[in-house]
Amino acid sequence: MEKFGIFETVRVENGKAVFLSYHYERLKRSATLLDIPFPLPFEKFKGVLEKEGREGLNLVKFVLYHDGSFNLSRRECFIPKDVSLTFDFSIRRKKDFLSAFKTLSIYDSLYSLLRAKSKGFDEVIFLDTNGFVSETAFANIFFIKNGVVFTPSLETGCLPGTRREVVIEIFKEMGVPVVEGFFKPEFLLSAEEVFITSARYDVVRVSSIGNRRFEVEGISFADRIKKVMETLKFSK
Repeated sequence: MEKFGIFETVRVENGKAVFLSYHYERLKRSATLLDIPFPLPFEKFKGVLEKEGREGLNLVKFVLYHDGSFNLSRRECFIPKDVSLTFDFSIRRKKDFLSAFKTLSIYDSLYSLLRAKSKGFDEVIFLDTNGFVSETAFANIFFIKNGVVFTPSLETGCLPGTRREVVIEIFKEMGVPVVEGFFKPEFLLSAEEVFITSARYDVVRVSSIGNRRFEVEGISFADRIKKVMETLKFSK
């Protein structure tokens, strides 16, 4: 029988975990709501992750199974300077009980990402069942228009990502308006700047969506946010 489980993927830089408290709190909250035993206090969680990724730049995956057992694996982390996206209209996100959790059931995302990569793209955008932009296969999406930051509502079925939470907090502290809402693809494509967020990237600029290219003059919002995140990544 295949085990049910939830997981966190944490970036570890030379033995130091990045934004670890956000990962720990999400995992702890998910385990509580799903009645999964989670035996590790924060310092123990931190220790096993940082030991696994003690050299170089790694993504360490911590899988917590329904019986309270866990395992770890790691892979090298490469962070590009920008990414290209495309839409996949055949897979739809939907808000339900499990959409708020990072479960092991990610086959639709993997399959769609493989198809996108075969066409020369780096990531793929999903809509929800009502046709609103939700997320990418493995990241949350943000876009800028007239000085306002937009990101899909969690009601579209997107994952409540750790970096999504961090970025929204930073923008609000900077006094930049943030709108979490429901946006059609046409509205996204009319943006002046687009970036995606995940544990792998923190923040990475989107260079294009399909044939639509995004050129930002001067310092981009993505660069501003990434600079702030660099100063916070080991303190939160």
